[in-house]
Amino acid sequence: MILGLGMAFSLPLSGRAQEVEKDAWGAKRSFGLATAEVFMGNLVPWAFNEFIRNASFSQITPTSWWHNFQEGMGWDDNHFSTNQFAHPYQGSMYFNAARANGFNFWESAPWAFAGSLQWECCGETHLMSLNDFINTGMGGIALGEMIYRTSSMVLDNTATGSERGWREFAGFIIDPVRGFNRLVTGRAGGVSENPADPLDHRPEVFSNRLHTGVRGFSREAGFSDPEYKVFANLDLQFGAPFLIKRNKPFEFFLMSAQINFGDKKALGKLTVHANLYHKDLGEPGPNQHRFMVLQHFDYVNNLAFESGGQSIGLGILSNWELGEPGDWRLFTFGEGLLWPMAAVSSDFAFVAEIPGTRENLRSYDFGLGAGGRVGAAFIKNGERILDLVYGANYVNTLNGSVTNGSDAWHILHSALVRTQIPVAENWSVGADWELFLRNSFYSVDEFEDTVQRSPQIRTFVTWRLGNWGPTGFGG
Repeated sequence: MILGLGMAFSLPLSGRAQEVEKDAWGAKRSFGLATAEVFMGNLVPWAFNEFIRNASFSQITPTSWWHNFQEGMGWDDNHFSTNQFAHPYQGSMYFNAARANGFNFWESAPWAFAGSLQWECCGETHLMSLNDFINTGMGGIALGEMIYRTSSMVLDNTATGSERGWREFAGFIIDPVRGFNRLVTGRAGGVSENPADPLDHRPEVFSNRLHTGVRGFSREAGFSDPEYKVFANLDLQFGAPFLIKRNKPFEFFLMSAQINFGDKKALGKLTVHANLYHKDLGEPGPNQHRFMVLQHFDYVNNLAFESGGQSIGLGILSNWELGEPGDWRLFTFGEGLLWPMAAVSSDFAFVAEIPGTRENLRSYDFGLGAGGRVGAAFIKNGERILDLVYGANYVNTLNGSVTNGSDAWHILHSALVRTQIPVAENWSVGADWELFLRNSFYSVDEFEDTVQRSPQIRTFVTWRLGNWGPTGFGG
């Protein structure tokens, strides 16, 4: 199956083989090595489940493979973190098996789905899951390209000695598949040229900020009986939406990862927002406007609520001069969203009816969704002083609640107000208020419609770990 998909994307390129023999980093296009690395990406977790965990679902045989294909796609009841984070991260390895072997972004994308299909059919005895296929594929693309681009910033083909060793080690930690590939092909130690285009390994704008402080949240409306926990949040901005020079995916992306101490999971939030395509609107001037197609990966998992999924957005981003150039700027965006796979907390979520399973009751629903976001950021001398964001989404449950989940729907609202004040070079203090509001409706009379209102406040200190390039261009 992987072979067929890979060949479908390789054959049209044969006429220009000399042109694409190597990518910008000198990696030769290798269909065979990419296929082997995808296979290893599935073999290792299968072996771990079978021989270390002694799992109940890893006793695979050709009979189980054929049975899975006969039954087709269903739904699973894995924990939220497994379906919404672990599977997308696994997908990033499939994606980067191709990306590290000379394939570009669009050519690597099918490998994430192909690797997922191989695992779903043949890596476990559970029936194939539609939610896993979409989350692993789309999430794997989003996380995979973000990881690939980030690792490119630390690699240097011209470096030698201990510097080269540390750079290769850091690149391996960020992108293990690429690091392994560089080792087995000899490129981890060989001295060669870096990409001819500097944008292939160093964006014109980069910002890396660490926020740490205390978050207070409530599981009840009105912020009654709040709980307080320590958190650390890393925000990474790669590129800038109005400084994109090449119309390539992920020339600009934002990544945010939050560690929640004392919560149910350490990783409480991981989001990636990236451009896929852009087109300028209007003539160049002090005020700039761009149409963008964006890809989003969202994962939020804390004691108050669970929410996330994969989405594609169509948006208009604007940069407005306020006063003298370089003084105040206003960055605004409006975006419509389509969610091929959304996951959200539910009050009456039951295990999907899959014969022979299994381990836990799922506490969230899967659904197809649509909605949008609007936002504004006031920027003073390159520093974001005030952020305002509001989003609303409708999710029609496809699986999860009330007799397999076809008769429930949710309307989700989210709002954010954040302010940050610089106090010294590379340091600032800030606070924000965030609200998650869920209205859930159930057509079965036995279940009442519900409202969940989960507010959160944070106070924090921000340390700017790294920054270069022009500032004040939004994000």
